Amino acid sequence: MTTADVHTLTGAYALDAVTDLERAAFTRHLAECPVCAGEVAEFHATAAKLALAVAASPGTRLRSRVLSEIAETRQLPPVSTFRPQEHRPWRTRAIIALAAVSAAAALVTGGIGIGALQSNPAPVTQIAEPAPEVFTVRASGTAGGSVAVTFSRQRGEAVVIAQALPALEAGHAYQVWLIGPRGAQSAGLLHTGSGTVTAALTADVDRIGITTEPATGSPHPTTPALARVSLT
Repeated sequence: MTTADVHTLTGAYALDAVTDLERAAFTRHLAECPVCAGEVAEFHATAAKLALAVAASPGTRLRSRVLSEIAETRQLPPVSTFRPQEHRPWRTRAIIALAAVSAAAALVTGGIGIGALQSNPAPVTQIAEPAPEVFTVRASGTAGGSVAVTFSRQRGEAVVIAQALPALEAGHAYQVWLIGPRGAQSAGLLHTGSGTVTAALTADVDRIGITTEPATGSPHPTTPALARVSLT
């Protein structure tokens, strides 16, 4: 390419209508030729003015048309690497924000609509699930320490957290009880004064208690409750 040929590329370069080799060569030339640099700047300004001169605001019915097409066009699902675990703690699930996210972009030219972009159109309806109500109640132990219960009636789950309960004698454990009209149902064992028990929470359970039992557990409470928490 001769020097004269390079000078003729100012318009094409400004409109990005050159090859990669021509762009590289002309970029180097611009650093040495203020005349071409000035012409390129003028072409850029002219191109911008021409674009503004023919620009038009979208019609008032375009938004309605786009939203109508979205409702009838199957959306591709997001790619996810998440793998659900069989025993994911319910507290982790409860704090995950449930949201339905919808995004759409449309460019309608030459009679081409959004429906042409996807095949097998089908109505899509997204309903956001309301977050469950979660409550936490606390109580002090009769001999020291404390117990906190975080629960959700909607989820039907409860987490019992014991802290600094008195030290246990050998061969004993703390047993957590779900208490209601049917009596006391075991929810699990704590072998130290601090720990966590997760339990299914039925609608009729209105209290949770903790007693001292043999290390293997008991079918029903055999000692007075060291802590009792009301869920009402």
